[in-house]
Amino acid sequence: MEEKVSFEDFLFGEGNEIIIDDMEFCVDRIVMLTKIRPHQLEKAVRLSIEYCKLSDFWRKLLEKSNECPVLIYQLYKRGILLFGEIKTFLIGRGSFLLCYYFRKEIENFMIFIENKRKPFGIDDSFFENENDNDQMIEYGFLPSSIEYILKYDVIDDLSVFGNLNQEARWSIFEWSYKPKYFDLLSFAGFFGSIKCFKHLLMNRLLINENVLSMVVCGGCFDLFHLCHGQHFLTQNLVCKASEFFRMHLLVFMKENGSDINAKDTSVEFLYSMRLLFILLLIMVILVLLNI
Repeated sequence: MEEKVSFEDFLFGEGNEIIIDDMEFCVDRIVMLTKIRPHQLEKAVRLSIEYCKLSDFWRKLLEKSNECPVLIYQLYKRGILLFGEIKTFLIGRGSFLLCYYFRKEIENFMIFIENKRKPFGIDDSFFENENDNDQMIEYGFLPSSIEYILKYDVIDDLSVFGNLNQEARWSIFEWSYKPKYFDLLSFAGFFGSIKCFKHLLMNRLLINENVLSMVVCGGCFDLFHLCHGQHFLTQNLVCKASEFFRMHLLVFMKENGSDINAKDTSVEFLYSMRLLFILLLIMVILVLLNI
């Protein structure tokens, strides 16, 4: 008999049977899977297919669909979610991007999206490139692009690619993450593309804390092990590992002296500055009231 494991251990580990305690938590973690590394989308689909049998799961998944439109679309293509159920949600809360995935199923699509807020950078020319858009829906990026090469670790194409000092641009069809531009080493690190990452290192691209941060987000331990020896484990890296639920990295960091219970210093600084600004504003108002 196989031993049951917690949902989070199954999601990011090797377990087979799952104990589900918190449906909201399960949906949130599955959404996180959809885009971080290519093979994890299929795992998110398999998990969703299994749990769509539970009454609340698909409703909660639709509520988070703006964060994972590709997952909703994959479940529709496989017959797990019906378009009628999805369309009801699209009319009410569905984003422009989620609607675009179903443009071929929606009658009078341009009228349907009139009141939907378009992502920044989308203009009329966007609708003229349907073939390109279909490829980006399927892969996240155009197959000819440097972003596709790095995401899918296509080392043969990278080895003949010219300019390695450019930046990779995030796609609106990819999982939403900021900033919108990455250096190539950070981009490869985010997707755990080991071959491309090592190739870039051989071409004198340098590991810095930003690169290590993206490696932590991606969760590839081999790349993390390659990088961390050159850089100290800062508290911000611990927070990135927590945000992306990289338990194996958190365990490693704790064993190597990091305080995994401390807060993100950059967030604390911003909070302190915001509080200071509010206090100064109150003081100015009080002074003006006394004039």
